[in-house]
This record gives sequence, structure tokens and C-alpha cells, in this order.
Amino acid sequence: MTLITPTNSQTPGDRLARLSSRQAECLDLAAAGLTSAAIAARLGLSSRTVDEHLTGACRVLGVRTRIQAVALLALGERRAREKRSFLP
Repeated sequence: MTLITPTNSQTPGDRLARLSSRQAECLDLAAAGLTSAAIAARLGLSSRTVDEHLTGACRVLGVRTRIQAVALLALGERRAREKRSFLP
């Protein structure tokens, strides 16, 4: 099994585009402040399944925690909205 690791040349949007639809959905709800149990109740899944989707999202994004994944999501959304070249 080969792990795909992000490089510095990949933008947050590039990494976010590689998420599965369920990973992205769980990450969006986590960004809204929902717990795994609340996400599970909303999507009709178990909280363990939600945790697996979030762990997979972290792996794809090259981060360790759900908080880091949410921060990357926020950065990707910010960059998508603000088309300015001077953003870090």
C-alpha cells in the first residue's frame, strides 16, 4: 500500500479535492462544531464510522487531528473566496 503524502506545492484546495464525498461531509459537519455522535445521528451512521471517515480525511489531508483538518478546510475556503495573490 502506498500512502499519498501532500507536498508543499499542493494547495489546501488540491488536498480537499481528494476527499471522498463522505469524508468531506463529515469534515464540514465537524467544522460546524458537531461531535462525532452528533454527526453520526445526522447522517444515520455510528460514531465509530464517523471517526473512521474523519481519520481518513486527516490521512488524505496530511494532518494528525480533526482540528488541523478543519483549519485546512477553513484555509481552503478562504483562499477560494479571496482570489488575491498576496495570501500566504
